[in-house]
Amino acid sequence: MESKSDKLVRNFATVSQSGEKGFTMLELIVSMVLFLGVTGSVWGLLQVAQQGGSVTNQRVQLTKAVRLGLNLVGRDTYNAGFGYPVSSTVVLPNNAITLLLGIPDGDAARDTVPPIITGNNLTLSTFNTVPGVRTDQVTFLFKDAAFNLIGAIGPPDRRIPQPLSINGPTPGAGFSQIIPVSGSNASCSENDLYLITGGTRSTLGVATGLVGANSIRFADTDILGLNLAGSMNSVDGVTTPASIQKVQMVTYFVTPDGTLTRRQYVNVAPVLPAVGWVDEPLVYGVENFQIQYVMNNGTLSDNPSAGPNGIAGDLDDTEANLTQVRQVRYTISVRSVERDQTNQPYRETMTSTFSTRNLGYEAN
Repeated sequence: MESKSDKLVRNFATVSQSGEKGFTMLELIVSMVLFLGVTGSVWGLLQVAQQGGSVTNQRVQLTKAVRLGLNLVGRDTYNAGFGYPVSSTVVLPNNAITLLLGIPDGDAARDTVPPIITGNNLTLSTFNTVPGVRTDQVTFLFKDAAFNLIGAIGPPDRRIPQPLSINGPTPGAGFSQIIPVSGSNASCSENDLYLITGGTRSTLGVATGLVGANSIRFADTDILGLNLAGSMNSVDGVTTPASIQKVQMVTYFVTPDGTLTRRQYVNVAPVLPAVGWVDEPLVYGVENFQIQYVMNNGTLSDNPSAGPNGIAGDLDDTEANLTQVRQVRYTISVRSVERDQTNQPYRETMTSTFSTRNLGYEAN
């Protein structure tokens, strides 16, 4: 009788003789090589897709940040000159604007304050990898649309901001004090910036306090240094009939470390910093910020007030040219902190142009 072990041996021999075979070593190696090749290709495609997605994400983030900043810049560009004298009749003591904005002044005359004040190549950038790059700045002035609203009770956008009529200034020891004809100073606040208009000219003044129920004081201790005592005080030169209107003054500039910033002067509640303004950072990682101005004759200028020789701060400066600006063109170049696979930062440059819609006519 055949044992179980003999039967197993016989069955194994039968299977071996049937011609069925397993994989040879060479076939296994070839299969593994093909498998690894396909897997490597797929992995490479995934890596490329991931890197492409990272690049796209970084560029989207940079573009988004720049667009948000430009939206604010564009809004204030549109507002420039709204309710503000377009012609250069607003005057301040000499060097008042120079000291406040850091722009050059080459004469000894009083400063005129147009609705747009340019600053070309003012701030040295330490963030830009190219040495010696300087960024631009620009300042806008326009009336505060929320001041002294007149009309039916309702939302502010359905009511009309109106100036307050005032009597002539009453000089004091180191201050000028004016009195609203309306009999109330309830619409006014300390550290408000006012456009004071009367006779043939206007000036800017910072309220240093309210006196009683119907007076505003403009002392020579104001936080921006615009009010001066005695014969140098621009407020004293305003003649009746006169009025005051609260105005906004904002500057856009880039700090040396690469932050596009919006600076609002005074008019800030409830607490005003000792410096007289509040800075709002808008875009980080700014390598360059350049501004050009499209004039009413179609020409393009880097600094319209610089005069024929193009050099700001000398005797041929022409401030009146700033009222002829019809569009402002901004170019912002930004750099990310993150780096790509070649250890290079991501960079984006964007240019936008906005209209100065309030400067083409005086009826505002």
